[in-house]
Amino acid sequence: MKIIIADDEHLIRMNIRYNLEKLNIPSLRIYEATDGFELLRELEQQQPDVAFVDIKMPLLGGLEAIEKGKLISPHTEFVILTGFSEFDYARKAIALRINEYLLKPVSLDQLKTVIHSIGELLTRKAAESRRLFALRIAEMIAAMAPVEDDRLPLEGMSCKLIAVCFDGMKTTNHLTADAWLEHARKCAEPYLGSHFHMTVVNPRDHEWILVFGYDKSGENGSENLVSCMTDIRRMTVAWRKEQGPATQITLVTGSTFPFRLFFSAYGELQQLTCLRALLGTSVDYSQSFLKAITQDKPHYVPICALLVELARYQKLQSPIEFGSAVEQLIALVETARLHDNIRLIRVVVLYLRCAIGLSVEPDVDYSRLKNELLDCCKRMLGSQTDRSHIIRSIVAYAKAHYAEEISVAKVATLFDISPNYLSSLFHKETGNRFVEYVAELRMKEAQRLLVATDLSVHEVTRKVGLYSTSHFSKLFTKYYGVSPQEYKRNPASNREQPPALP
Repeated sequence: MKIIIADDEHLIRMNIRYNLEKLNIPSLRIYEATDGFELLRELEQQQPDVAFVDIKMPLLGGLEAIEKGKLISPHTEFVILTGFSEFDYARKAIALRINEYLLKPVSLDQLKTVIHSIGELLTRKAAESRRLFALRIAEMIAAMAPVEDDRLPLEGMSCKLIAVCFDGMKTTNHLTADAWLEHARKCAEPYLGSHFHMTVVNPRDHEWILVFGYDKSGENGSENLVSCMTDIRRMTVAWRKEQGPATQITLVTGSTFPFRLFFSAYGELQQLTCLRALLGTSVDYSQSFLKAITQDKPHYVPICALLVELARYQKLQSPIEFGSAVEQLIALVETARLHDNIRLIRVVVLYLRCAIGLSVEPDVDYSRLKNELLDCCKRMLGSQTDRSHIIRSIVAYAKAHYAEEISVAKVATLFDISPNYLSSLFHKETGNRFVEYVAELRMKEAQRLLVATDLSVHEVTRKVGLYSTSHFSKLFTKYYGVSPQEYKRNPASNREQPPALP
């Protein structure tokens, strides 16, 4: 506890110092001031927890100094010392919200009572500051914009972010993450207070971000941050040894930055965490290192993002999204001609073995990896035997991919069923033929694009997955009773609408 004693009488200061030292206050540091101006300088430099202030001091009186001091050091609790008991002084003290008012000379018992009371108050204030910090960060991330709250100004704070990523096939992964986070909170506990805060946010499955903030005017903020980081890293090293390879814990630590840069730092960190898929899991990275990697190898981010998405969709048992991610990954690798990059394919395999339990050896070639991923898609889809569930999945796939080349044969292959069975099942469950359903999706989107954008009819044709403008015009006229050119010129007229989509 940091305490300032402000009194122009040397013996009074010595008496209070002597009694304070007898109370065995943890981490006690005492500073002194002999007048009001000196008190203000000490308040600005030390930001103390408590200040004992004599009402009658030279140059600047105690009450005036407290009034100014509350602006300089808003977290400080002030205790008035006086040999007077005039009502005017007491009334002014009440107006300044000063709870403690001691008559000199101050006894040991009086000090003990006051310090105990202020200690409890500081504990409550620290807990409230932590609650407000967590609330402000959560609200800001949800809104992706600053949230005003005078109870805890963040603008003067410095921040640091640490991303924590869990990979592995362990069914208790979420329990493992909860346990690690609890250990991290215990590491931070000794440093937390009114000037140093930590909260945890969970932006994605199996990824958490520790958000640290400390008041730059508070003492030892940066030193406390360094010590806290060291404790968390040591704990993580021990945790990895204890858990073994079944669960991979990767840390990505950002640089310390002023609060005004929070959103850019947070967004960049979220984008970079996926790089662990190619660089290796269960490793500690710096955000600056990962950023340098993206500048040298820009194709890493989209590949890694898809690999992490594959793991997420597999855990969620979402075969459509999983299959779509596989398709995108294959297209990306082949378009960039990366399938001959033996080292890259090997690290992709290593990550997928860990993250989704892919049953291939680390040294397989690209064609084997591709076939295994496609087989994974079929196995996931094959496990969904409920007809309605299959159709819901097909509908979801059509809504996501109608702007691409899509056919009954292609979708049937993806879902590992025959084209005839798909057509029959789709008609029974929805009342529509699959081809007609896709056409309706395309016409709905075409209608929107013609009204809401300046795109030409030719451009709209391409946007909805068709290549022949004449074919598009015939379809559009069939559904809306007018040509797309007429519709674009006069969209407000009553038009026949296509049937409602399931």
